[in-house]
Amino acid sequence: MEPETGALRAFQTAVAEAELALARRMSVTPRDMTAMGHIFFAPEPIGPRELSDRLGLTPAGSGDLVDRLERSGHVRRRPHDTDGRRVVLEASDRARADVLGHLGALLAAVDAIASGYDATERAAIRRFLAEATGAYRAFAEGDQSPS
Repeated sequence: MEPETGALRAFQTAVAEAELALARRMSVTPRDMTAMGHIFFAPEPIGPRELSDRLGLTPAGSGDLVDRLERSGHVRRRPHDTDGRRVVLEASDRARADVLGHLGALLAAVDAIASGYDATERAAIRRFLAEATGAYRAFAEGDQSPS
């Protein structure tokens, strides 16, 4: 294993551990936390069906998960902007504030680490992360030979 691959794997493990810790601190299950991540960070709003597909759940299982997140105040359903038959999921303001409250110190620590690099180094790090993200997304979509 190349040093960069090993370092990336160690980073992924640390991120997974942090996500588990965040789930515990927010009193939600790890799957609920994963669902919240998909809802919070999807480039376009997603509905229960898309969430079901992303998590590999049955529609009923996804419905139960969304109901639980809605009851806990983390997620709300709203009508789709253009398709009145559809519903999209969005993070509640309270959930966003809760997540940021728990992650504030971690995000500040990462920002402090980044400030120790010059602009050229930060650009190289961003480029590496963007390209690695693309490789992971290509793999997830079934293309195992990223360009």
